[in-house]
Amino acid sequence: MPAPELEEDSVDLTPMIDVVFLLLIFFMVTMKIVQEETELIVPLPASSQSSEPPEFPPTNIEIEIKFGGVVIADGLPMSDGPDDRNLTKLSQHLLRNGQTVMNDPNAKVIINIRPEGLARHKYTMNVLNSLTTANKELEKMYEQRGTPKEERRLLTTIMFQ
Repeated sequence: MPAPELEEDSVDLTPMIDVVFLLLIFFMVTMKIVQEETELIVPLPASSQSSEPPEFPPTNIEIEIKFGGVVIADGLPMSDGPDDRNLTKLSQHLLRNGQTVMNDPNAKVIINIRPEGLARHKYTMNVLNSLTTANKELEKMYEQRGTPKEERRLLTTIMFQ
């Protein structure tokens, strides 16, 4: 009987090398390259004069709509009662503020409309109709001056609170 051959135990390193290469690729891809900070030399301006005019804060028009339909703008009553649909006083007040925008290109007007808790929607619509009337009057004034449509500035910044 022949002598049995002794087999050598060998370890296959191929899967381990594959895992090592995968880990190497993973760490290379996820690594962040850090750049050294460099000093930037920027000359400072000699004077603090700017060519643009200073920006002025906008004019706020506060319009409150009470539960019963009374409209108050900037603390002054603008309606003759809940049945006043035209709100001519409010239209005139808005038109005066719109003329400041028309005369000063740097002026801004923001209209804040605050309906009281359960105020009816029709009172808010009356205020918006009054704003539309004021904007139509501003359009007429711009047309009389011959201002191009691109340069016309109407009362369009409205915020509901």
